Amino acid sequence: MQQFHDDTESRKSTSRAETVPGVREMLTTLISLPSISSASAEWDHSNEPVVRTLGEWLEALGFSVELLAVPDMPGKYNLIATLGSGSGGLVLSGHTDTVPFDDKRWQSDPFVLTERDNRWYGLGTCDMKGFFPLAIEAAKAFTAADLKQPLIILATADEETSMNGARALAEAGKPNARYAVIGEPTSLKPVRMHKGIMMERLMFEGQSGHSSDPGPQWQRQPHVPYGR
Repeated sequence: MQQFHDDTESRKSTSRAETVPGVREMLTTLISLPSISSASAEWDHSNEPVVRTLGEWLEALGFSVELLAVPDMPGKYNLIATLGSGSGGLVLSGHTDTVPFDDKRWQSDPFVLTERDNRWYGLGTCDMKGFFPLAIEAAKAFTAADLKQPLIILATADEETSMNGARALAEAGKPNARYAVIGEPTSLKPVRMHKGIMMERLMFEGQSGHSSDPGPQWQRQPHVPYGR
């Protein structure tokens, strides 16, 4: 009876998995969904259509999908999709947002996947929507029963600007896995760990002036020879 149940569930999973498109079709869909992250409200987009699309594909493969709203960031979401259970496991992680674009410098529509010279062009093909179809395609080979530890696909928001998506996950302590592969483009050369980044903003108040024409207010200052 248990064997019959397992076989039935396996056939259901196989049938649902067949509804998940191939790599090119997945990437075509993701590129068509604008998810620009920008400090400018004129450019900024929600990433909700992207994470919901990823969630539909991953649920069809048997993943348990969780969408997490980023606090104080309307329209911004993180996705955690888990196949299997238990502690530890492997995270395949990427961000769903892209930078803005200058249409005058594009030779094709940024939101249409275009093949040219044996390459695919579109906003986010490399950095980094292209990672998700590859991760999902690889995951098609597994079911939860195959895994001793969970496989987790993570999709974050606003990496290109505030990093609030990753920050919200860190504060929530999610996901809690042993290893992670970040799908950022590195020319297919594995890079172990990362030295991190620090960003600062400096604000100055006053009247601007150039050394060639500093303005009358500076001309009254005494001249001090260099080096004295």
